[in-house]
Amino acid sequence: MNVIRACAGLVCLVAVAFAVAADESGTVTVRSVHLCCGACVEGAKGALDGIEGVSDAKADVNSKSVVFSAKNEKAAMKGIEALADHGFFGKAAFGKKDLAFPDVGAKKGEKRDTMTFTGIHLCCGACRKAVHEAFTKLDGLTSMEIDAATQTVKLNGGGMIVPDAVDLLQKAGFYGKLAKAEKK
Repeated sequence: MNVIRACAGLVCLVAVAFAVAADESGTVTVRSVHLCCGACVEGAKGALDGIEGVSDAKADVNSKSVVFSAKNEKAAMKGIEALADHGFFGKAAFGKKDLAFPDVGAKKGEKRDTMTFTGIHLCCGACRKAVHEAFTKLDGLTSMEIDAATQTVKLNGGGMIVPDAVDLLQKAGFYGKLAKAEKK
């Protein structure tokens, strides 16, 4: 009888282990996102709408964070990609695992006299001001064109270091795709 109980207990334990392994769902937290107004909050939440396996999206201006549930790591990454596609950036984690935002396309040590970032979330004056302030720290920058309608920022200067520009933009909580270098 004790052998049967022990086997039954072992079967239950194995079943629970498989159930836990099959359910990889968890919380994705993205910190240090530029969220300055209601339009930013709605933009971040809206970016996550309709993504399979993603639910319960919340964005908070005060904590500068976006939090959502993901049924697994694949869904979590789809959520991160959607936030990037909508111009948002931050430090992301799925439970205890760090998640990386998509690569922008900057090459280590690359320098340019002009560079353009597209797809940046620029819903209001505070967003545009934050992007402007971030890029003014870029060595070699002489002028900047911010176009909220096209979500584009063009930087002009001499010998600007591309990864430095990407770093400044992302530290400000924004994501932008780097356009290919213009041919000379």
